[in-house]
Amino acid sequence: MFAMYDDDGLNFRSTIDHLYNLHEVTASKAIKNNTDGKNKQAFEDKLYQGKITQEAKDKYKQIANLDTKVEIFHVEEVMSHTVTTVNDSKTIKECYDLMQEYNVQQLPVIADSQLHLKGMITKHDILTHLIEDVEYASHNINKHIYDISTKKIITTDPISDIRRVAKVMIDFNLNSIPVVDGDDILVGMISRHDIVKAVSNIPHMQIWA
Repeated sequence: MFAMYDDDGLNFRSTIDHLYNLHEVTASKAIKNNTDGKNKQAFEDKLYQGKITQEAKDKYKQIANLDTKVEIFHVEEVMSHTVTTVNDSKTIKECYDLMQEYNVQQLPVIADSQLHLKGMITKHDILTHLIEDVEYASHNINKHIYDISTKKIITTDPISDIRRVAKVMIDFNLNSIPVVDGDDILVGMISRHDIVKAVSNIPHMQIWA
């Protein structure tokens, strides 16, 4: 299952087939986050505590029209549980400094301590915004990050098949997708790297859906 969030919060949640009917969703520039063991321990450690039951897995296969006998791998099993976020009240400068500190190229923008997703911001977005108005860059860097963040965000839920997530990443040119649970809470991120790593470490996994 996939969802899309904008200024008003959740405005779409359905299967991959319906996602492609959303004309307002545009491809994002490929961004790579370098999150490895060198990053500081001060990362916000938000672990998804939910456990996908067999009943839920079978229900997902039914909704997604998958063969119930075929083993699939869910987002929850391969996603990154550690998520570094930026509050929408932070300034562009504060966000850029955070990216520099933790050596990342993009951050989910949240509205409050409950991790309600409001958008995504990339280092490319920040630099482009400042370069387009260089004369007032010193002023613009103190704007709220929410003013320039991407508002229409494709997300997935923890139970989605990682093969379908991979297809969405390729078709919309996304390097990673936020993982949001049924309560609209950000619980993780899944990247192309996570999926490739899973495929390479699970020999019997079928890479087609």
